[in-house]
Amino acid sequence: MNKFYRRPKPETMKKNREIAKEQFADEMSWLKENVPKLTRNNHKFLIEMYQILISGSRKITPKMGTAIKTSIEKCKNNPNYNEELREEAEAKLKPILTKINIVRVMAEGAQDYSVDFIDSVEIYVRKNFRITKKQMAGLNKVYKRLTNLFEGDKND
Repeated sequence: MNKFYRRPKPETMKKNREIAKEQFADEMSWLKENVPKLTRNNHKFLIEMYQILISGSRKITPKMGTAIKTSIEKCKNNPNYNEELREEAEAKLKPILTKINIVRVMAEGAQDYSVDFIDSVEIYVRKNFRITKKQMAGLNKVYKRLTNLFEGDKND
């Protein structure tokens, strides 16, 4: 820490905690429930803000308060933190994951070098509940190349 930093007095910390409990009661309860998910997803901002709210080590400015509230709202709309959205997202991703598995089986059967790429795409899709256009294009390229390989085997 900075050698000129002065820790707040216990009375000040108590006052800050009481203010935080009044103004951010809903946010604090949501953060308390979701701390393990936040740490698993490495959401440093909300973890630090939760520590400040709990400890009262500093005053919550209006800008910090709005940032906390907007960040929590974004998390509530994220499938990583919301069970209902997670179920919907998994239902939407089921066809994509089956296609990824088909391409993986084909690549493993041909002993192709693209298996690592396919695995990384699957990990990304399972973690972020979406697939990018470039990843889909890459999978399509691999699929076309593998189908051409198998067609070449049939002609021999």
